[in-house]
Amino acid sequence: MPAPELILWPLIGVAVVTAAGLDLKQGVVPAWVAWTTLTAALTLRFALEGLGSVEQGVISGVLGALACGAPFALLALTGPRVGWNDVKLLTAVGAGFGVPRALSAVFLISVVGAGAALFFVLWNRRRSASVSRAESKAEPRAVVDSARSIPYGVPIAIGALWAMAWVGPAVPELQEGASDIEVGLMDGGLPAEEVEQPVLE
Repeated sequence: MPAPELILWPLIGVAVVTAAGLDLKQGVVPAWVAWTTLTAALTLRFALEGLGSVEQGVISGVLGALACGAPFALLALTGPRVGWNDVKLLTAVGAGFGVPRALSAVFLISVVGAGAALFFVLWNRRRSASVSRAESKAEPRAVVDSARSIPYGVPIAIGALWAMAWVGPAVPELQEGASDIEVGLMDGGLPAEEVEQPVLE
């Protein structure tokens, strides 16, 4: 059976890139991307590992979804900078990563998201400083609206892909006898003990 990462990570990669592109185009992460990815991730985890435990299977996926979604759900409750569809996408990402990789993902997504927010704040200040006095009367509302329009699908995608590159997939341990198989492959497919040894004269 293939490692779960070989199936789940391409799913998450396609989902976050799709969400980022739609967020840039439409100004919002579509809910269907998040729900479809979350359902697919948990279904695949069950098919590959069953209910599992803290570090594998559906249980790991649910815990990963909570680890990624809960911190940003608090931000969605306290301000306009993170939308609920962003939170849904983050839960899908966490379900795909599972525990403990979801913790690395949420950290990196937070770093990228904070950098993106700082960039937009500085950009809006620079833009508002160049408007006329008549236009500056609407500045407070413009700042709030621009905060809501930050495409957080992009930081989510960058952070998730960064997490994949950083933590890397799980490498299965070599079982006893694996080295003999590798030697056999190098010698034309025959096990090491069946390879005819040269006779020294």
